[in-house]
Amino acid sequence: MSYKDATIYDAEQKRTILAQKIKNGDLKVQVEDKTHKTLSFSVSEWALIEQIRSKYGLKDLTEGMLYAVWNTAIQEGIETG
Repeated sequence: MSYKDATIYDAEQKRTILAQKIKNGDLKVQVEDKTHKTLSFSVSEWALIEQIRSKYGLKDLTEGMLYAVWNTAIQEGIETG
């Protein structure tokens, strides 16, 4: 998607497109190295990730966290999606 195309979508549409890319495995991550980490979140934080997962129809909490990280990075101008 070019910059010109990106300007025609509102914020909710952009979030939906990001979620669809994650669901389809189309989100291109430069480095595919996988690591195993133990994460400690409160029950409320896990519930928020689950709400994100459910809202966008993602398959598991990993995809929910991936969505949250990428969405934040896009909003902060770190990534383009």
